[in-house]
Amino acid sequence: MVRGGGKETGWRRIRNVLRISYTIPFVTASAVGSAFALTVKQEWLMALLIPLDVFLLAMFVNLSNDYFDHKSGADSKRFARRDPEFEAGLKNVINDKFYWSGNSFDDGEISEKGGKQLLAVIAIAAALLAVPILLYGGWVVVLLGAIAFFLAYFYTAPPLNLGARGLGELDVFISFAMMAYFSYYVIDPVLNWQMVCIAITVGFAVMLMRFVDQMSGYDAHVAAGEKDWCVRLGLERAVSATIVLLAVFYGLCLVLIWQSPYFVFTLLTLPVTFKLVKHLRVKEDRYRFIRSAPLMLQIAFMHMLWVIFALAMRSAVTGP
Repeated sequence: MVRGGGKETGWRRIRNVLRISYTIPFVTASAVGSAFALTVKQEWLMALLIPLDVFLLAMFVNLSNDYFDHKSGADSKRFARRDPEFEAGLKNVINDKFYWSGNSFDDGEISEKGGKQLLAVIAIAAALLAVPILLYGGWVVVLLGAIAFFLAYFYTAPPLNLGARGLGELDVFISFAMMAYFSYYVIDPVLNWQMVCIAITVGFAVMLMRFVDQMSGYDAHVAAGEKDWCVRLGLERAVSATIVLLAVFYGLCLVLIWQSPYFVFTLLTLPVTFKLVKHLRVKEDRYRFIRSAPLMLQIAFMHMLWVIFALAMRSAVTGP
């Protein structure tokens, strides 16, 4: 299903097609919920199986998004607007593991037929892995899984195509907040307001990651008639909105710290945030949005890791 050559080239193509690096936010968001659950209930098997199933869901989401962006021509338009000099410069700006040279369907790394087959394989694997989770958590798992599938699949899939209709950011916020919260809730089905607050910060951070990432493809999104937040606001107002939303995000972190001082570790992402804002404000740098996207990814990822670390520290000191 994946067209490849030698060993290294084959692995690189598999990595590009499945966009494995881009599954990190999904898995880490789920791990946050599992980590919180372990502070109240020692259910290690479920705490491992749930993020693993989310990993499969993330691969399905990334591949299906690429498939529908290929069918709509959104990604081909985006890359057609980049000149060779700009493209060459990207490789020096972005780490190779996160550098995305283009839609794997557009580049011929995988055919449409092969993509459908691979999507089916991933979906079956995710369904099989969900069986023990279903047996443990009951029918609530089916409901949550159906909601997650709806939000993930229709992010780019017709007829809804939520991302192109200006609902992509909201979709991402809800999806990741739910991913974090319900990874906890399946293990310990008790409403916990602190976990709700944590889930909101996770959803907010990943939503900002999506918002910042959209800036580099602004011209292509306009040409495709998409209505994401960046298109609606315009680039410079989107930059200002990002700074305001980052302030809101850290306000939410302060709420967590008020609930438990162990969450003070979440403020350790501030140096990266200052660097991000600095890049966004340099209008003369043609790579400013390219430089900014990995930094926002780093902020979101580090935030989730620091939350997990804070939970582990609290458990070690106070006990489960």
